[in-house]
Amino acid sequence: MIRHAPLVLAALPLLAAAVAGAFASGVIAVVLLAGLWIAGQDRNTPVLAAMLGLLLAAGLASVTVKSTVAEALLFAAAVIGAVQCHRLPDLVPARALDRAATVFLAAAILLPVLVLAHGLLLHRALIPPWSLAPDLLAKPTFVAMTLVAPATVLLWRRGARLGAALFVAFMAVMALGSASSTATLAFGVAALTLLLARWRPGLGLALIAAVLLGPLVLSVGIQAAGVSDWTEIGLRLSWTYRLELWQRALILFQEAPLTGHGFDSFADAALAVDLGPLGLDMGRNHPHAAVMQLLAEGGVPAALAFALLVWLAASRPRLADATDTAARLAAVAAGLTPLAIGLNLWADISVALVLYPWLACGLFLAPAPDRPAGSGWNRTGSRRSPSTSAV
Repeated sequence: MIRHAPLVLAALPLLAAAVAGAFASGVIAVVLLAGLWIAGQDRNTPVLAAMLGLLLAAGLASVTVKSTVAEALLFAAAVIGAVQCHRLPDLVPARALDRAATVFLAAAILLPVLVLAHGLLLHRALIPPWSLAPDLLAKPTFVAMTLVAPATVLLWRRGARLGAALFVAFMAVMALGSASSTATLAFGVAALTLLLARWRPGLGLALIAAVLLGPLVLSVGIQAAGVSDWTEIGLRLSWTYRLELWQRALILFQEAPLTGHGFDSFADAALAVDLGPLGLDMGRNHPHAAVMQLLAEGGVPAALAFALLVWLAASRPRLADATDTAARLAAVAAGLTPLAIGLNLWADISVALVLYPWLACGLFLAPAPDRPAGSGWNRTGSRRSPSTSAV
């Protein structure tokens, strides 16, 4: 069964062409099953206990407390499963990984084409002027943007340099033509991250941090400047709504900087915040910014824990060379951009947007030469002797 896991993972992006939620659910399900199988084969009792305990807690939470609590526990188990999935190159033949990389490459190229066709054929009336896809298909477009960097590197490495250039050009057109400004920004951030990280990985990580912290910086600046009317800023309505939500989140954070107001509490707590003339009365909503949501709901400790997760996703496990590392940073940057300025942090698509490209880069780009070896299959497809496994 485990031999087919890389192939299944490689094809998952195609699910997003129809429904982004199907892609997210597929990612979580596959990494959970594969992670449990690998931990079981390795007789890794702590990992098995952690994953099964989280899954049991998620099941209990689903019938006793908020569904979002159950989802958060499920996401935590999926993250552990994804870490286990990085052992797949040691457990399956190299031929299987190579085939999966080819399928991943095909999926990365086909997904934006299918999203574009989906929009033009089924939602043409919803496409704004000078756009190629409606905002309705923003989430599938986000998924496509996370795959640009690793797919481009794979094309280049396989000698299809013209294909790589054409693919990047097509994705640039699609990003600029998307009705979602977040999708456009995700492509731009990913491209800039790739260039910076190829020179210095720390610069790519700094750009990711800047994107994540942007809403906080803007919110503090607006508060410090004493803005009393959103027309003073003059942004389009969707961004004005975001600024209003971020102001609410900032005030909630200032009320409880060390503890926050509790998990998934923003939608209710924000209603009690009086913004005076800046209030737009949008009802229950999420903050549309991961950092602002963490600060409002969990305070500084939650934000620091998230920062640690981002750093680990950007730097572990080690990849073979600077190009692979830059591609992973770019993919993670593209996935984090919608979280930074748009999506609900506790949604399954938010988890999948970061988890999938992180895992795909580890599986389908070249592994580091000093990667710890398991007792499974080596990169040539022959069985590795346990006595020769690296410790």
